[in-house]
Amino acid sequence: MPAPTSPNRPRLARAGAPVVAALLALGLAACSDADIDNAAQQAKDAAGEARSAIDDLKAQVDDAKAEADAAQQKIEDVKAQLGSLDESAKAQADQAVTDAQTAVSSAQTALEQAEAEGAAASQQALADAEAQVADAKAELDAAKANAAGEAAASLDQLAQQLTTLGDKLESAAAG
Repeated sequence: MPAPTSPNRPRLARAGAPVVAALLALGLAACSDADIDNAAQQAKDAAGEARSAIDDLKAQVDDAKAEADAAQQKIEDVKAQLGSLDESAKAQADQAVTDAQTAVSSAQTALEQAEAEGAAASQQALADAEAQVADAKAELDAAKANAAGEAAASLDQLAQQLTTLGDKLESAAAG
């Protein structure tokens, strides 16, 4: 059951409104033009800094997305080179490339989230993607040790591409 209200409350509110308005007017009158100009400049500066931070994050995310796209293309190129390997090395390399592809997909998803929500909201997703990319790079390095020729060179190039992607994910997460 709601508490009974006093009929005096609406009257007090109506009577108090002019008093509050008078106090606000006195407070504003006490501010000098210089104070108002200073506060306006500080607000402009803060908005400019926020806009700059957003632009920097967008540039970092765009850069990382381009790197992820390049890594995705490199994965397709590497797959074509694996046919020359013996069965054991090919199986290991295929798994490493599949894991790299999964890591790149996770990175792309995290970057899209960062672009939509900002780096702070997606920091964990970016960190997880960075860790997954690092794990995939380690697998590629191990597969490269058991490969030879063009396949080994392709695995090495993909590993380098993942290193760059990991660095860009780290920058986007820090941004």
